[in-house]
Amino acid sequence: MNELRRLARVRDEELAGRASGAGARTLLATVTATDVHTAPDVPGVGDERGAARRRRARRLLLGAVVTAAVVTAVAAGPGLLGDRAGTATSYANAAMEIELQGDYWVARVRDPFADHHEYAEAFRAVGLDIDLQLLPVSPSRVGEIVRMGFSGATGPSKGIGGDREPAGCTFGQEDCLLKVTVGRDFTGKGILYLGRMARPGERYQSAGTATRKGEMLAGFRVDERPVGEVVAEARRRGLEVVFQIIEPQKSGRGYSVDPDARPRAVGDGWIVWEAEADRPGVVRLLVTEERLPRNPVYGGPKPPVLTSG
Repeated sequence: MNELRRLARVRDEELAGRASGAGARTLLATVTATDVHTAPDVPGVGDERGAARRRRARRLLLGAVVTAAVVTAVAAGPGLLGDRAGTATSYANAAMEIELQGDYWVARVRDPFADHHEYAEAFRAVGLDIDLQLLPVSPSRVGEIVRMGFSGATGPSKGIGGDREPAGCTFGQEDCLLKVTVGRDFTGKGILYLGRMARPGERYQSAGTATRKGEMLAGFRVDERPVGEVVAEARRRGLEVVFQIIEPQKSGRGYSVDPDARPRAVGDGWIVWEAEADRPGVVRLLVTEERLPRNPVYGGPKPPVLTSG
């Protein structure tokens, strides 16, 4: 009986996008456990010649088995060959693809709603200990790294960044992807929070100023205006408005929010100091009942870069 017939068969579709399939693992187990039989004695041949033939047959058959195993293991990926993190220069699964481009690892998100463990799997495949999590953010922050943290990292900020590809594209349209870059020499453990588009009704976990380009009140200056004027503009754009009453610091530089304060009716004459994106179709106005000598959100006039929309 030909022992090669007893080896596990691995089809191409079992290997696609996987570090090690069930068939590949079975094959490896079969190779390591195979008891290779010698060729039978040939009548009329002396003991010495017969032993030599048996040794040659054993070497040939064992070589064929090992060769088949190695070829299949390479096709199956580094997971079958053992722990060789960092040797691969590219990897892809259903959630993300990553490849080395010059001095940077470039990861492109295929599925922005996938479980974060799938992104971590792709990073691990190329030797990076990075956990990537996607958060719902307002439109102007889509593609940004909104938060990050590191442990035991060398030069953690080098090469770390997020963007849309092509740059400036509108996420949700064809060929517009989220992209993350990491310096090729990065070491240690990191966690990155990348902004993604929110689902309908999903609250933003990192909100941009609602007057920035691409946001719901883009091009409309809200600071130091009466509530009635801002609400009228928001409704004209089909937006819902919610209020956040803020308590300015005595210095006028900064403010606080009392989470236990009872809701109060906000009048049209109250003053708006800033508008933030709350969730798709909803803006949150930061207001006080009285006009103040300076904007408490910024400790003075709103910076020009933020007033241009």
